[in-house]
Amino acid sequence: MKGPNSKRNNSGKKSGISKKSDSGKNSAPKNSSGKPSKVIKPLKLRIIGGDMRGRTVTYHGADFTRPMKDNIRENLFNILGRAIKSSVAFDLFAGTGALGFESLSRGASSCVMVEQNRQAVREIQKTAETLDVAGRTKIIASDTFRVAGSLLAVPAQDTPWIVYLCPPYALWTEAFDPLMLILKTAIANAPPGSVIVTETDKTTDLDTFPPGDWDYRTYGKTTLGFIEPANRCGALS
Repeated sequence: MKGPNSKRNNSGKKSGISKKSDSGKNSAPKNSSGKPSKVIKPLKLRIIGGDMRGRTVTYHGADFTRPMKDNIRENLFNILGRAIKSSVAFDLFAGTGALGFESLSRGASSCVMVEQNRQAVREIQKTAETLDVAGRTKIIASDTFRVAGSLLAVPAQDTPWIVYLCPPYALWTEAFDPLMLILKTAIANAPPGSVIVTETDKTTDLDTFPPGDWDYRTYGKTTLGFIEPANRCGALS
């Protein structure tokens, strides 16, 4: 997993109908502050590789979701490489579901997506149906901090996991301890061949992460972290 861009840590109101103004033009809808509301336009995120390459995932455009940039997502999956094949993916802060759908496209056997925003959940469900992967997708509409412990319990089978811990950056400060608990649980319980992926702002103090053979890659303002808990897969070496 070494590379020129890597850093290793071995420290073991309901809107009404708009009225016409004096100029005859429709005035923009107003929010509660009296300012014009921002018009939200749905966007399409492209699946970059695998069987569904070129197909799209809907991003509703709302501020509560921050999709990973395409170039970063592409680098992430290039690093994962063969490790994704036949794995079970866990997208713990799913947002648009782009990481989960990309995983399925690249050979993951199934994906669990956790998202508490109902609008985002509806969009994920629509995308799963459109891509014909609803049967391989489990969508959990809940708070990640409430369900992660049970999701990441010691599994009955040894199918490798790919765990994406990519929350809003602010949570690495506001909910640091709960995130560390999720991370430690994933590292402790993941079967051999699993990979845990984190996404943080580049200013995050990575020395506060659990000790281990981490591989960190920074792209602009984003840092991705990779760790193989059992260190037996070798797919990222």
